[in-house]
Amino acid sequence: MIAGTVAVCRAETLTANGVAKRVESATLVAGDPSTNVRGIATTAMATMDVLKQASRNGANLVLTYEPTFFSKAERPMPEDPVYKAKREFIEKNGLVVFRVTRVNDMVNGLADALGWSKYRVRSDDVLYDVPPASAEETVAAIRAKLSLRGGLRAVGDRKARVRRVLLHPGPMTPATMWARYSEVDLIVAGEVREWENTHYAADIYTIGEKRGLVTIGRVVSEDPGMRLFAESLKSVVTEVPARWIAAGDPYWRAV
Repeated sequence: MIAGTVAVCRAETLTANGVAKRVESATLVAGDPSTNVRGIATTAMATMDVLKQASRNGANLVLTYEPTFFSKAERPMPEDPVYKAKREFIEKNGLVVFRVTRVNDMVNGLADALGWSKYRVRSDDVLYDVPPASAEETVAAIRAKLSLRGGLRAVGDRKARVRRVLLHPGPMTPATMWARYSEVDLIVAGEVREWENTHYAADIYTIGEKRGLVTIGRVVSEDPGMRLFAESLKSVVTEVPARWIAAGDPYWRAV
């Protein structure tokens, strides 16, 4: 979430910590917060590839939504080769990484990426009445729009008619799914607990319900929201460019 628009004095040097103060819920993960900022990159997750892209493109401040070092506490793992490589790359290239934990545009971002923004049923909910199609056709469109490889999974009747969809970027709890499943033809979530949500959806299909579940990956589902975050950031940080770098789908398809 971006703090209210602020007046900017171009004569002042913009530091990473200065940017963080304009962004709500930004926590330092790595790097020197007093570093002068040349450019900003937003991402759902600061993977090694994202860090390299940011550095190549002149962005030395990375704002990430998910943890960089694979735990909420960002715990040091000095003997771990991945932790060590990322730390060394950040230090060597003068990068600074902050984690942003409050972003309001996750649902809007995903809907926009899917081309569904205009189909929202109510502004205060996450339901969308999309053009009617079979579940198979809808899933194929989702895969194409989000450039997914092996990270997409679908459960339910391939031929079922899909009209009303619920979008849920990030993790979906069983309680949320159970409470809302009967309202829609299809749920599109970031990630779920397989033994609860996924097999519940499979049993729904087995007993004859024409409803489906699609999981696209937690980070993939949050990436479009961080694209909108980069756009909104431009209204409060005008001194340097801000751009979004997608973490993308890490899976590959076996067939």
